[in-house]
Amino acid sequence: MKKYLFFCFLFFSIFVFSEETPKLVCLEPLKDFGIVVKGEELFHSFEIKNEGKADLTIIDVRPSCGCTVAEADKVIKPGQTGKVKTKLETKDFKGPITKDITVISNDPENPQFKLFLKATIRVVVDVLPDINLRFVKLRKDTGKVQRILVTEEEGFEFKVLNYESTKPYIKLQWAPVPEDKINPQYKNKQYEITALIGPEAPVGMVNEKITVFTNSKLVPKIELKVLGLVRPEIQVTPPKLELGTIEGTPDFKRMIRIKDNSGTQKFEILSVQSSIPFFTTSQEVIKAGEDYNLNVMFSKEPPKGNFEGKLIVKTNSELEEYKTIEIPISGTIM
Repeated sequence: MKKYLFFCFLFFSIFVFSEETPKLVCLEPLKDFGIVVKGEELFHSFEIKNEGKADLTIIDVRPSCGCTVAEADKVIKPGQTGKVKTKLETKDFKGPITKDITVISNDPENPQFKLFLKATIRVVVDVLPDINLRFVKLRKDTGKVQRILVTEEEGFEFKVLNYESTKPYIKLQWAPVPEDKINPQYKNKQYEITALIGPEAPVGMVNEKITVFTNSKLVPKIELKVLGLVRPEIQVTPPKLELGTIEGTPDFKRMIRIKDNSGTQKFEILSVQSSIPFFTTSQEVIKAGEDYNLNVMFSKEPPKGNFEGKLIVKTNSELEEYKTIEIPISGTIM
């Protein structure tokens, strides 16, 4: 009898639980914007209805890429309707696109539900071959990246009016494309644009942008991405030796790489001196005239305690700032 009652209770509990769960329903999970002009921001709110008997909780909303922004009502009562608000940025796309958004909820039958945004991007003003201006340059040089700016609009003379860049060391020049280089696909005026990254650009990665302003009524401005690397003429890796706590054993050795990025193959290390008396170095040639390793070792048994100083490297570089390279060195002997 007890066993019978147990199964009845279990069946009743399952039945009640199944009746008191949320149910996510979206009658229109796809929004097709049709043909839109590149650069437009597209907005749409999807309606989400809870046809269950318990609160529907939207746990998370996950767009498929960074171009789609989504937010949603967190709790939707039984019989009520909530919204998932979306924004799709089209500036990085051309042609037909479909982006999905995953709605994660406490609906036990459908915990992950997908919504879709669809559009065909019309590129009225385009940059050929693409908007990404990639470069690698030495600091003292001027980097140069060229692109062609075109429009499919007709009935007026297309013009580049001005530009803005996020850094003063990035400049833009433009001029009409020569007759023998004109792309016959585009009937309006075409421009050769040249991004110049000046010698004042700091060493390291560059991730900036240029905004080009035109007289197009549909696309009055277009953004170009400036992506690249500015390398020092002489690269020291690591730029300083922070040794931490070390033992003063004879087998201690650390390595510093010094490389000439200029490609002249005439670079030489003339001498190396240490301001710390118990350190010495030896030189290892990786590629003559270009690439060297400095092996840092103890010249004698070091005293225990903290130390701080520098290696002074003399070179034959033609650049004044690299004739003497100072490499800080510090640590503690245990």
